[in-house]
Amino acid sequence: MILNLTSSFLTFIQLITFSAYLHVKMHLILLFKEYFNMKYTTLLLDFDDTLVDFDDAEEQAFFNMAQNYQSSPTYDDFTLFKKINQAHWEAFQNNQLSKEDVLSQRFIKYFKHHNITVNGHEADECFRDELAKAPVKYFNDTLATLAQLRQHCSLYIVTNGVAITQQRRIAQTPFDDLFEGIFISEHTGYQKPMSGFFDYVFNHIKPTARSTAMIIGDSLTSDILGGHNANIATCWFNYRNKTNSTAIKPDFEIRTLAELLPIIQST
Repeated sequence: MILNLTSSFLTFIQLITFSAYLHVKMHLILLFKEYFNMKYTTLLLDFDDTLVDFDDAEEQAFFNMAQNYQSSPTYDDFTLFKKINQAHWEAFQNNQLSKEDVLSQRFIKYFKHHNITVNGHEADECFRDELAKAPVKYFNDTLATLAQLRQHCSLYIVTNGVAITQQRRIAQTPFDDLFEGIFISEHTGYQKPMSGFFDYVFNHIKPTARSTAMIIGDSLTSDILGGHNANIATCWFNYRNKTNSTAIKPDFEIRTLAELLPIIQST
């Protein structure tokens, strides 16, 4: 009687174990099927104004810096600085200025409008220090969406800028646990949209990742054009609903990062 009960119990355990095995096996099969059916599994995400609100940090950094040189900087002053700053970075992208010239001359030119003479390098160091200290502000659902994307894709940050400043800003975030790598233009030796930037990235990831890669960013002239130069898919993060008046056309356009989820699962 005891032997029969023992035998029955062992058979019952074996059935449960086998059933659990089949359940796990089926779950893994579904996961692999989902993964291999996904068109995009390598995502390159811009940092500023894609993952975090750069305008908010830039505004705070500008006013804290400008108060060291002029008594009452205004929002019109900030708008002027942004215009000058953008023109200098575009000149850098077109190989018309060096990065060092961009960082210092933008402040010399801005303060010249107020008949103020400054040391451009000192003003730049003050600004970048304030920028690095500014609290990070995320766009809606950014962290939750990244956690979901991380389950299916390899995530990488690709950002232009000064390495020490970007590293300090990224250090305020939990991105180390979400991203497999961070690529900053100063380290790569190239600036987005240069193809050399993306060659560096894929040489450090793996060259074959290009076929399943997509870049997501807010800048048409940096991120989207860079994606075109690298021959990878592009997604324009147009959070502020801007009009695209350029000849640069993204493959996809989204208003929130959550809209990326159905795109990466498309075939």
